[in-house]
Amino acid sequence: MNFFSGFFQLGYVTRDLDRACAAFADRFGAVDFTVSEPGPIDGRQPPTRRIALTWIDEVMTEIIEPDPAQRTIYDDALPGGDEGGAIRLHHLGYLIDDHEAMLTRLGQMGYAVPLHGGMPGALDYIYADTRAHLGHYCEFIRLDEGGRAFFGSVPRLRTR
Repeated sequence: MNFFSGFFQLGYVTRDLDRACAAFADRFGAVDFTVSEPGPIDGRQPPTRRIALTWIDEVMTEIIEPDPAQRTIYDDALPGGDEGGAIRLHHLGYLIDDHEAMLTRLGQMGYAVPLHGGMPGALDYIYADTRAHLGHYCEFIRLDEGGRAFFGSVPRLRTR
């Protein structure tokens, strides 16, 4: 399997999710976002305060507002200061079939995995630090039935 198989998501970060979603829709066309506030993951407070998702055709746009009370893998990509809802690219997302096999493969390739875990019944995720080679992280997601249902419920804008 090619490393880039299963591309589906552009992952951005922001300091202010409400302003970012409004600015995105104003600049790039009317889109609806579903916003969620993740609960604890693997018994820990999540690194994200809120997440907004939308589909534009077959590509999901994710905008993440990190939890400012903790150090996260999102911090280095955040736009500086108050930039009116600015967003910055953080990661590209790929759907995978085997979480453990991808963890092994990333280790063999020499990539650090600063964050990975799962939400039982929904999904498993891996963030690989590919910044040295690609300029951004790569996120690999394995979906369970609950995750497929959740992704299917995200608003979708069809442009074609």
